Amino acid sequence: MKKKTPHVLIIGGGIGGPALALFLQKAGIPSSIYEGYPFKEAVGGGFNIAPNGVEILKSLGLAETAIKRGTISPLAFFRNGEGKQLATMQYESSIKASMPAISMSRATLYEIFAQELKDKKIPIHYEKRLKEITEGESKITAHFTDGTTAEGDLLVGADGINSFVREHIIPNGPKPKPTGILGVGGFVSLDKLKHVQKEEIEALTYTFGLKGFFGHGGGDAGTILWWTNIAREQEFTREEMMNPDWKAIKEELKETFKDYYQPIPEIIENTDIIMRHNIRDIQSLPTWHKDRIILIGDAAHAVSPNAGQGASMALEDAMYLAKMLRDNESYEEAFQAFEKGRKDRAEKIVAEGRRRAGDKGVVSPWKAKIREVFMSVFFKLFGTRGQRWILDYRIDWEK
Repeated sequence: MKKKTPHVLIIGGGIGGPALALFLQKAGIPSSIYEGYPFKEAVGGGFNIAPNGVEILKSLGLAETAIKRGTISPLAFFRNGEGKQLATMQYESSIKASMPAISMSRATLYEIFAQELKDKKIPIHYEKRLKEITEGESKITAHFTDGTTAEGDLLVGADGINSFVREHIIPNGPKPKPTGILGVGGFVSLDKLKHVQKEEIEALTYTFGLKGFFGHGGGDAGTILWWTNIAREQEFTREEMMNPDWKAIKEELKETFKDYYQPIPEIIENTDIIMRHNIRDIQSLPTWHKDRIILIGDAAHAVSPNAGQGASMALEDAMYLAKMLRDNESYEEAFQAFEKGRKDRAEKIVAEGRRRAGDKGVVSPWKAKIREVFMSVFFKLFGTRGQRWILDYRIDWEK
């Protein structure tokens, strides 16, 4: 007897949700996506998609588009505040013919997915904020704040770190925890910058100085993206997030990084819009699924940006879950296989992201010297090799 093909409701239209819908279609499984926010062409900051994530985009036929619209980043440079290079690391997989890492804006990746969903005729519904989930014997219903509902056989929570779906599955479960650092960043057009070298565009540069950390590299084609971290236990308040004093923020950044090497002061000076956000993670959940509902991406294992794996992990989850639903006789078996196959890796990367956050604060000159020596030795001996377990991960869709 042929198994019944389920209809899957996907809550969340960020990265994991659209990728999952596209893989489900490849597996012959219909789905529809429900996103709480309206579509915005310029939403979110910049990020890097590591080689393991770009391999997933390749499986969807989207890697070349992403490469054209972003910037390839095969190298990582580590420097001190004076610009002295402490170490260089190959930011690429050791697997032959592997895809490169790509840096770009989140908005650009959203646009790429939105166009592909349209081309594949996969429905995505915006302004559908979930307020309740009800379950029958064989069906599950999502209820939205606008009074509408959607019925399906399975429901996937791809709704991010503040997941409503996670609260439904584990009402009293672990909550996202602050990592002790806050994120600030932005974009600058290359034509506004005089001091950026070509090697800085086609790489990620991590600068560890006395006054804190600063990162920069190529973003969307023709731009530089940058980010820094503020070591602070108290998170940005809602008022600080909703009504920021941009002028004061920029002046504070200029003062903090005025003695750092160029192009860092120039990048800050020429940034028009500065974004900031609280950085949280979820180190471990007791389960990722319950009955007909399952979590993927940040809803299941939110990871600090310090790991450089948030987008790639969501893409991996999408491909793996679709494959499990395709290859197993029941959704129960598929959900169990998904969690078994993904949980250890995800939690290890979450832990790695939290560990990396520890070196990004203000330090004394003595501690800075110790850090520089450590980085020079560590990355020379273990840097590229130490990334292999992350970057060489592959999912064989055909197997």
